Amino acid sequence: MRRVQHVQHSIRIPLTLDKALRQAAQCRQITAYALLQQCVRAGIASLSSEPAGPQLVAEIAQEIGTVSARLTNAERLTERALYVACAAYVYARAAAGPRADETKLTAEINAAFARQLTLAGNN
Repeated sequence: MRRVQHVQHSIRIPLTLDKALRQAAQCRQITAYALLQQCVRAGIASLSSEPAGPQLVAEIAQEIGTVSARLTNAERLTERALYVACAAYVYARAAAGPRADETKLTAEINAAFARQLTLAGNN
């Protein structure tokens, strides 16, 4: 039986990478050190043009799915914030002038919201 010999290396990484490493390790429920070892292995494999193992591909796919879900949530929150801003704008306009009925205000809110989505390129 062949014994694996380990060599110790010290590296310095920027604080932002350290934060990302710790967050990713926490999500995977492993230590930052264990994730750093995986990152080194994956990096060396990619540099040596070795095909990535199925476990690595599965991890990447899982992370892409997580990012996609978070992006979808951020899009919903952004749209909601834009809608609320449009509502505040229309109500402020209504408060400045003669009182309008709720149906008209709702129509104006939706029109302002549609205009802002169009300007943002999300029509």
